[in-house]
Amino acid sequence: MSVQREIEELLQNQFGFKTELLFKEMGKRRIYVYRECPLDIQAQHYGIYFGRIEKDGLRLSIEGSYIVGRSAERGVIEVNDDVAKRWMMGDDIENDVKGYVIIKWGNYILGCGKGNGTKIRNYIPKDRRV
Repeated sequence: MSVQREIEELLQNQFGFKTELLFKEMGKRRIYVYRECPLDIQAQHYGIYFGRIEKDGLRLSIEGSYIVGRSAERGVIEVNDDVAKRWMMGDDIENDVKGYVIIKWGNYILGCGKGNGTKIRNYIPKDRRV
């Protein structure tokens, strides 16, 4: 199966998201997204870092969460002000969901985390925390 098709299926299954964007895998299962590419993308990184294919699903970057979260039909958890602040500081949050989810606060997409049934693990890089 091609990477393009694999990503499209993962997005549909996890988030109910259909897309016409193009995806490219660049080492260590890191996925980049772009609309069109006039250059040879084998020679260089092109596009926005979108996420990573893990053994149990697609873990989105903050930018990937924003792209998908605006029109995702499922897999989006809305949080209040207090939980959003804790999330942005790098804390895990309590929730009973399982699998990768997008965290949303009001109109803002905060990123992607992985639920294990008791909490959602935070994947925000340390240098992007508040």
